[in-house]
Amino acid sequence: MKSARKVFFVLLVVGLLAAFALPTFAQLARTVTITESSINQTYRVTNSPRRSVSNLYVDLQPGQAVITATITPRSGSAWNVSVTLVPSLSNGRVTWTVASATANGQAATSEQLAQINAAITSSWRNYVRGQLGTGRVTGISVTDNAVIINVN
Repeated sequence: MKSARKVFFVLLVVGLLAAFALPTFAQLARTVTITESSINQTYRVTNSPRRSVSNLYVDLQPGQAVITATITPRSGSAWNVSVTLVPSLSNGRVTWTVASATANGQAATSEQLAQINAAITSSWRNYVRGQLGTGRVTGISVTDNAVIINVN
């Protein structure tokens, strides 16, 4: 009889602990919203690490992000640059792919786009680790004014 009471008590404690843990598990799924204005107010956008980059601006549009900037190399005249990025989700990872890029109105070649995409892939992965922490991305969408990321 005493052992039945002990078993019942242990099951009761385990049940209570499970009930307290349930809200914790429910909080693991979260949505992160990054607004266009918050992107454009970040230090990296307002104070580019490269002196040759100025007038940097991110314009969110449905399904894509358009980044514009002026690049002024040490020798030569300024270039107005525009890059259109499209997000995709695969195996819980977000990949931003350059759909198009122009410099002074001239489109980038497919070889140049491949080089740009290789550089963006590694930098985006590092940014996500710092901003979202651990978890698996289950969805991403871009609206006129925000990037919405669902994380589990």
